[in-house]
Amino acid sequence: MSAVPQAEAVVHPLPRLPMRACIAALVLMAVAAAGAWLATPRLQAMRDAPSLDASVPTAFGDWHMVRSAVAQVDVSQGVETVQEQPYDQTVMRTYVNSRGEQVMLALAWGERQRQDVKVHRPEVCYPAQGYAIRRAASGAPIGTAGRPEPVSTTELLAESRGGGYEAVRYWIRIGNQYGGDGLAARWYILKEGFQGRIPDGILVRASQRLRGPESAAQSQALMAGFLSDLVAAVPEGTRQMLVR
Repeated sequence: MSAVPQAEAVVHPLPRLPMRACIAALVLMAVAAAGAWLATPRLQAMRDAPSLDASVPTAFGDWHMVRSAVAQVDVSQGVETVQEQPYDQTVMRTYVNSRGEQVMLALAWGERQRQDVKVHRPEVCYPAQGYAIRRAASGAPIGTAGRPEPVSTTELLAESRGGGYEAVRYWIRIGNQYGGDGLAARWYILKEGFQGRIPDGILVRASQRLRGPESAAQSQALMAGFLSDLVAAVPEGTRQMLVR
């Protein structure tokens, strides 16, 4: 029997796109890539930021640093991983003046502030470490060297589980914005991201242990002067980290 001839496979040539369509596709790809590059936020923080630990003086005005057995409220409480850590530099010290009054200082600076990782508000850190916030209010703005407008601050009165009290005065700067409101901070970071910028941020916090809540007003006035003197005493580069 003779072999049955098999049909040859028919190969259809691939359709060729018009040259104009190819060029248009390449242009669209290039525009998309450029848009993605421009839309990606880029670091706009201080270049070669000075060391806070080295540049914040251990003595200024009527204040000098002392060793203290009193533990401060940790600015990094609740951070479980390196990726969640919002700070690149922290300073936690205790200062005393000629009258024996002690004030605790906490500085916490982060180079990159993002929606999910940003400066922690004391209203969150204190309760996380066993304190109850008994009072929270906008404090009188503090005049600082190198800035024409006073810095807005927040005042807190916190009570520990053991019944002790602590007065707190702080400000948070994220980029050029001040304030402790979490929603406002998120909105500012989002707007900066649309402009292709990643802002830095810092918490500047003073606190003082109190015998009772009745001395809170006097403590707030003391800490306002302490923070104003601190800003005036640091070098210009460090001042740009504290206030802007």
